[in-house]
Amino acid sequence: MPASLRRLLLCLHRWITLALAPLFLVIIVSGGLLALEPVVRDLASGPEAEDPIPVSELQAFLAEVDPQQRIRTLRLERGGTAVLEFSRAGERWHEAFDLEQRSSLGERDYATTFFQTVRHLHKDLLLDLDWVVELASYALLVVLIVGPWLAWPRLRHTLTQWHTGVGWLTLPLLLLVSVTAGMMALELGTPRLPPIDRDAGRLAIGPVLQQLEAAEISHIQAMERFERAAWAVTTDGDGGPQQLIVTAEGITPAGPYPGWIAELHQGTWAGAWSGLINLLTALVLLFLFVTGIWLWTRRRLGGRRRGDAGADLLIAHASQTGTAAHLARETARALRLGGARIEEASLSALDPKALEAYRYTLLIASTCGDGDMPDPGRAFVAALDRAQLPRTRFALLALGDSSYRHFCAAGETLRAGLRRAGAEEVLPMARADGAPEATWRIWLGEVAELLGVEAGATGPIPSDQPVHLTLRERRQLNDPEDPITQEVWGLTLESDTPLAYRPGDLLLVRPGEGEPARPYSIGSTPLDDPHRLELTVAVTSRTDADGHVRPGKASSLLARRLQLGDTITASLRTHRHLQPPDDPQQPMILIAAGCGIAPFIGFIAERAARADRGPIWLIFGNRRRQGDFFHAERLLQWREQGVLTRLDLAFSRDPNDGGYVQDRISEAGATIVDWMLDRDARIYACGRRSTIGTAVPLALTEALRRYADPDRREPAESLVRRWQTEGRLRLDVID
Repeated sequence: MPASLRRLLLCLHRWITLALAPLFLVIIVSGGLLALEPVVRDLASGPEAEDPIPVSELQAFLAEVDPQQRIRTLRLERGGTAVLEFSRAGERWHEAFDLEQRSSLGERDYATTFFQTVRHLHKDLLLDLDWVVELASYALLVVLIVGPWLAWPRLRHTLTQWHTGVGWLTLPLLLLVSVTAGMMALELGTPRLPPIDRDAGRLAIGPVLQQLEAAEISHIQAMERFERAAWAVTTDGDGGPQQLIVTAEGITPAGPYPGWIAELHQGTWAGAWSGLINLLTALVLLFLFVTGIWLWTRRRLGGRRRGDAGADLLIAHASQTGTAAHLARETARALRLGGARIEEASLSALDPKALEAYRYTLLIASTCGDGDMPDPGRAFVAALDRAQLPRTRFALLALGDSSYRHFCAAGETLRAGLRRAGAEEVLPMARADGAPEATWRIWLGEVAELLGVEAGATGPIPSDQPVHLTLRERRQLNDPEDPITQEVWGLTLESDTPLAYRPGDLLLVRPGEGEPARPYSIGSTPLDDPHRLELTVAVTSRTDADGHVRPGKASSLLARRLQLGDTITASLRTHRHLQPPDDPQQPMILIAAGCGIAPFIGFIAERAARADRGPIWLIFGNRRRQGDFFHAERLLQWREQGVLTRLDLAFSRDPNDGGYVQDRISEAGATIVDWMLDRDARIYACGRRSTIGTAVPLALTEALRRYADPDRREPAESLVRRWQTEGRLRLDVID
């Protein structure tokens, strides 16, 4: 479906529901209650009589038991029992009689008055507004018809997918009730009735019986008054039961009253069982109504941080690979067990002034690259230059690696910014070197003592796994004859023991003793072979103090010096931030420039190895299609096999493919917005900070401005930031 048409249908579906929400709620709830009426009647009634009653006998019977002619319905049961419905001063009740003895057998508890009130509420809102209910019935039918076009059901445990799945599963029942309501409003499929003067006053049963007797109608099975001035009479004709409509003007043969359309809508076509089916339909409609309103409300009010009620302690983190985020969660869990009330957040979700609302703020910040602040903390640190935080009291745990030149530099930067803003440091900054667990536990104890609580138990802290790997294959991915392209290699490494990792995790390689480890994204999956992993390695260069250009130590080791069959010792590090979704059916949009494709080969391979995979969309950009379309053969094959749902390419130096990934985002903006807002997709973007890190959020913001629903109150920039906070937009960038 074209994105523009889908947006139109979505707006129609949403705004009809919102505009008529109170009316829909009344109709659905009253309809569900009415579905119980045939159930109640079946439970309280006996089996229908097989033989009709003579008209003369009925006249004599009614003259004795109902001399004021107040009855509205007559039903015969086996054993010589007649059940009459009486009405007086707006009240209704049913009473059973012995036909032979003409004595009362007591009232039948059909909850008649209650159901009559509910029926009027369902039909005309108790205000004779039947035309309003008719319009609402048509509108509800439109909502139900449009709904299935908006999303296919997927086996995922989310409220959105329960809403979609239940709607699809019960669509025939939903359409049955709504279509029959529309047909009844249009008088389609109902018996042909003679003209009825609704203002003529109540037609009593006596004159009706007299007309029947005059017309030589000898026996009657059932009678029901409707529209005050008419009766539906079931008689015993030559070919079986016959339906007659009797008015003051005469008798008209008709089809069965109220007709099969009405019986389908009211759930009376099979007694209690059909009533229960209608009740189920009403409950499903109520579920869809409530979940739909809730999903819309949650979307409108989304983006707020969540925590304990009355939280006075904030735990915030700036995490690149997920370690700081994990430590923040474990810190919160331990302190909660001690009785602390806590709110948790990534620094990307915070404005510095928010810290003033808490008694203490605990911060955990990792250092990435050569002294860089993780991406989630960059905007927060920049905002500290304009902040005044005299009431903020904080404690900071910094994560780092002393083999790098700038040990715990991100933590130092964050601490300095807070102190310049006037915040008070209540504990000395703790610095974790390498594996952080020991330092973190000491810091946690100091924090608990400061707060006056006893920290509870914590879970295990993930640590790097040492591995021994043998180089089995190395292939050059760029065209060595093209001077514009960068030297890039694809490597296959093998372990003697099975490896526990996921695509996007990191392989840490030290080029020499005492040298800092360099991280490389793993672009394979153990589902293919648990002993192997694949890397995409670009040979970097640097200029030394003498002005000589030298290749990067780790990249040249892997791409040039290491020989086939050689073994290296490295470490595996879990990188939760860049792992594929745990749900294999969640849609993914992968955006990569250059060697940013490295982890995504593994993402796609993991989905290719599963039968229950969801859609994947790759947007890849580089300089030349013929020179640096990395992993082209595998990507094109995956597209042909249907593993890749969509593949968009941008080669900036080619005239036919000119442009960058942000241009492809702009061109496909409507579909990207559809995937994110209505298909619960997740976006991953890898590349350089100066390109991917800046261009992707800007392009997504512009796409939201152009294609998102006009009723969305949350600004596009705020929504993109919220996606980052919630992990639905994940950037992995390098300088």
